[in-house]
Amino acid sequence: MIRHIRYCLKSMLGALTWGGTVLACPFLASCIDEDLSKCGVNYTVSYSVRQPVDLGAEVRAVLSAPAEQGVAVDVEAALSGVFAGTVHDLDLPFYDVHMLEHRQAAVIDAARATMTFYMQKADYRHLPLGNVEGGEPLGIDGADSDLALTLGTAVGDTIPSHAAPVYSGRLDMPLADRDEAYRADLYMVNSAVAVVLADAADGIGAVTGVVDGMATSFAVNDSTFSFDRGQATRMVGMQSPGYHTLYAVTMPSRDTQAAADDEGLWQVKVYVDLGGKTTENVLHIREPLRAGRVKIIKGVIKDDGSITTESPEVGVSVTLDWKPGGSHDVEI
Repeated sequence: MIRHIRYCLKSMLGALTWGGTVLACPFLASCIDEDLSKCGVNYTVSYSVRQPVDLGAEVRAVLSAPAEQGVAVDVEAALSGVFAGTVHDLDLPFYDVHMLEHRQAAVIDAARATMTFYMQKADYRHLPLGNVEGGEPLGIDGADSDLALTLGTAVGDTIPSHAAPVYSGRLDMPLADRDEAYRADLYMVNSAVAVVLADAADGIGAVTGVVDGMATSFAVNDSTFSFDRGQATRMVGMQSPGYHTLYAVTMPSRDTQAAADDEGLWQVKVYVDLGGKTTENVLHIREPLRAGRVKIIKGVIKDDGSITTESPEVGVSVTLDWKPGGSHDVEI
């Protein structure tokens, strides 16, 4: 019996560290007795980031003209961190009968990692999250239960572009009476949009914008998005010779049309200052922007501040001499 107890302790101590990260072992006391049924086992999980988008190919497909090569380089550089396919940090909760049983964090700075957890034997539901630390304005809520675990945006009419790509995974871990190995694929929860506008007018001032109509929360356990709050995401602006570009990292849009056809599934609102006046351009996009994807829209700023685009899936409504107002406070 002493030999079996020593083996249990040796296995447990071997699972305490990984890559310099201390791994919790909450069942130490339960293993130091003669009831070996209380001794835990090793759960080995291999994490892998799944990145379906080739950002360079997406940019080149839209910005292919010789005159667009400079702005194409700038757009790819601006979004390269979003689609790098790596994760800085992992948040790793394990649930048994819907209740949180074990949770820890790790920094990996990689696209793949393998970790071993020494835990009490159970059939766990594992819901790993990536890049949540420092991933504002996204945050975790309801972590005590797998049924309540959500990623949600900060409260506010207008929020900044997301600071990082956020990933999630779902893994059931049924266990026989032995050590087991599992694989968890991590998929991107948010998405990105860029609006590239050629300058066809002189004296263009500030060009600002927001993305509207996107999800505000994500239920991790059943992988569903919620659209229960009206909220806009502020876009980041940059200039290239002859171009104004706006981009943002956001939650995805709806998959199906819920409003009138002319409203689109989601919108980009672009505000152009020109000649002492502001023109509001609302781009109504009829194609969904799904999680993990990027949408690049080309347009032209005309001499009255209005925007035209040749994209058949994008409609544009224009308000000349626009004044702030509307259903929610859009901060530009």
